[in-house]
Amino acid sequence: MNRFMVVKGWGSLVILLGMCVVSAAEMPRLIPAASQTAVTAKPRQPNVVWHDSIESGWAEARRRNVPMVIFITSERCKYCDAMKQDTWCDGTIGERLKDHFVAIRLSPQDNPETLKRIEVTSYPTTLIGIPEGKIIDHRVGYQPVAAMHGLLSEVRMKLLRR
Repeated sequence: MNRFMVVKGWGSLVILLGMCVVSAAEMPRLIPAASQTAVTAKPRQPNVVWHDSIESGWAEARRRNVPMVIFITSERCKYCDAMKQDTWCDGTIGERLKDHFVAIRLSPQDNPETLKRIEVTSYPTTLIGIPEGKIIDHRVGYQPVAAMHGLLSEVRMKLLRR
C-alpha cells in the first residue's frame, strides 16, 4: 500500500513517506540503572549535538549539506529509552551521526506543534530527511545498533547515487 504524508507549515519543508521498509523490531536490552556503571564494553557516544527543534536542525543540515536523523520519542516509552541507552549511546553510531548527519530529537511533550503535523503511529519513530526538505526513509519501533548502521548506510548509498 502506498502511503504518502505531507507535512505542512515548515515553509518549503515537505515530508513524504512512501513504501518505506519498516525493519522488524528487536527486543531492547534494558539494563537496570543500578548496574549501568558495570557495563563498560560499549563505547560512549562522542559529542553529538542533538537539536531539540526541527527548525534548528534543518538549518544546520542545510548549512552543512548533510541529511537529518530525526528521532521521535515519548516519555514513559521503554523502547524509546532503550534506543537512547543502546543505540544512540553507541560510539560507532555517534561517530557516524557527528560526521555525516544532523541529529534531531523531537517529542510530543517538547514539540507538540511540530508533531501535530506528522502522523506518528508508534514510538519511537526515526525519520531520515535531506536538506532539501524531504523525508527519504524511516523506521518505526526500536532499532538496535546493527539495524541503525544498516539504515545509515542505506541513506548514504541513496545520496551517493543522486
